[in-house]
Amino acid sequence: MAPPATQSQPLALIHRSEPLASKGDAEAAARMLRQSPFKFRIQYVGPDNPLTAELLSKAALFVQPGGEVDTETAKRDFAKEIPLVHKFVADGGRYLGICAGGFVAGKEGYDVFPGKVGSYVGSPDSEAEDDDDYAIPIVWRDGKKRTVDFQDGNYFKIPRGTPGVTVMATYTNGLIAAAVATKGRGKAAFIGPHFESAPDDAAEGSGTNLDLGFELLDVLMR
Repeated sequence: MAPPATQSQPLALIHRSEPLASKGDAEAAARMLRQSPFKFRIQYVGPDNPLTAELLSKAALFVQPGGEVDTETAKRDFAKEIPLVHKFVADGGRYLGICAGGFVAGKEGYDVFPGKVGSYVGSPDSEAEDDDDYAIPIVWRDGKKRTVDFQDGNYFKIPRGTPGVTVMATYTNGLIAAAVATKGRGKAAFIGPHFESAPDDAAEGSGTNLDLGFELLDVLMR
């Protein structure tokens, strides 16, 4: 059993609100954060515990996990959270968007990540044909290929020369699969695949990729 969290550990707020931020994906993100070298304390926010400026003032990280989002309605669906999270990041906080959380990281939602978001499914030479769960290859920033869990995730096209961007991974068709970027005094990151997936929940053959999540967190939080 893990030791109890202490106040010295950084606090991560994770959005958990079906269907926009699914319970299973939120809890998978929490496991990754707890196991990371930062040993985050976790607090869920959502209908039963609304996000507030006061909560964010105590947090190091806000996480929008996987779920069912629509970029056409995101500004309405996250109307209460968007101004709070946008200011939080601009003032020095950190944002992590995983899968669906990546789709709403840009101007379609929280507006904390540069560039244009798109669906990897249907992109040229995509390894995923539809919204089923897939084990797909990506190229990590060290040039090595890794097989990761993927379900209807995203990519970002980031304008060339955008300052403060660290590309962590690309899909095999060259589109950006994970990256970290500065925003004001803070930073934001997106992950298209699911590095946080436990083996029992991941697509067969995708393996365990928590180390990729930990490396991205290190860049995001430093």
